[in-house]
Amino acid sequence: MDAAKVLQTLISLSERSANVARAVRKHSDLFQTLVQDKEYDKRRQKPDFKTLADVTIQETIRYFLGKEFPYLASQVRGEESYSFTNKNGNFVNIQASIMPSPDLMKELLRGVLQGDDAAAAELVQAIYTEPDVKSCEGFALDRTAAVDLTLATDNFGIWVDPLDATAEYVSGKGSEKLFHGVFLSGLHCVTILIGVFDLKTGEPVMGVINQPFFEKDETTQIWKSRCVWGLSYAGQRAHSGIRSIRPQYPESAKPQVVIMSGSETDAIKEALDECFTTIYAAGAGYKFLSLTLGLADAYILSRATTFKWDSCAPHAILRAIGGGVCDLSKALIDFDLQFVENNRKYELQYLHPDDPDAEIDECWLNAGGILAYANIDALTEIVTKLRQVMADGLQQLDD
Repeated sequence: MDAAKVLQTLISLSERSANVARAVRKHSDLFQTLVQDKEYDKRRQKPDFKTLADVTIQETIRYFLGKEFPYLASQVRGEESYSFTNKNGNFVNIQASIMPSPDLMKELLRGVLQGDDAAAAELVQAIYTEPDVKSCEGFALDRTAAVDLTLATDNFGIWVDPLDATAEYVSGKGSEKLFHGVFLSGLHCVTILIGVFDLKTGEPVMGVINQPFFEKDETTQIWKSRCVWGLSYAGQRAHSGIRSIRPQYPESAKPQVVIMSGSETDAIKEALDECFTTIYAAGAGYKFLSLTLGLADAYILSRATTFKWDSCAPHAILRAIGGGVCDLSKALIDFDLQFVENNRKYELQYLHPDDPDAEIDECWLNAGGILAYANIDALTEIVTKLRQVMADGLQQLDD
């Protein structure tokens, strides 16, 4: 397989998926019926959902990827199943096998959309119309042409999170005011994540993050996307090259910026606040995105609340720009601070469960937490500080 073509296909698929996400969210009168409650998320201590968009996007990616790369489509793994039941009990199975027929798809969608022909037609259009990736902020498609690499057809798998930060998508609220260049919650925090990994080593190879609600035209009320991508494999690195300008901090501010989840314990928050400028934002994908854009130096998560589908795509992008994603529990104990480049062995892998004995719904958790970084030069200082402050925070939890 031509790596450049695979990358271009994934970028296009991410924007096709963004069109689906916007089409489903557009119909506010119908939308609340298009949300299915999942089991209460005990790890994050909050409700969990899936929507018609989640299911449709995952199967759309599988189908259209299969048209170009049939084997890759057979290796798509994701958060969602292909079934969905709306609030009124209407059930739909959106499998790749029925995707070749737009008419059949429209008929299936009509049932779950309460017979709304216009809404079904709009969603079908989003699924089957070739996306205009040039309208997507930062897609940098010309940069993919520089990738000169051939990939073995049967050596790669794909992790997909069709909609990360589903709770923000469901609430549909406007994004909170920017804090150090980062939105703390709201639609801006929703992302679509498509990551490729090596089936022999488990290493991340390429990834695409699409932010479908990046910018809204106040005249037309139409949202447009931002797309960030990266590839790191066989000695080659390429990426979209998008960076945001980090706001000027007051002289009194702590120089290193760490982005985190608001669900961290108070003890951990207080410990990290002592050494870092901390930002608490929604959505794992959005926190990773903020890191790749240069708005933070590290993303730290002390608990097992993310999955392989959350981290595969961002991990590949971070490796492309000189960073990485490590198992936090291993970093705190085993990191070699003299030769930081030797710590690649502690990075997350995507082939095997971290805990093979875990229940089926938890086996793909990133069990040791996350330490993601954008620049290896800063890693030594961050880990040194983390060892102390995390120990203090964990000690407070024990007291």
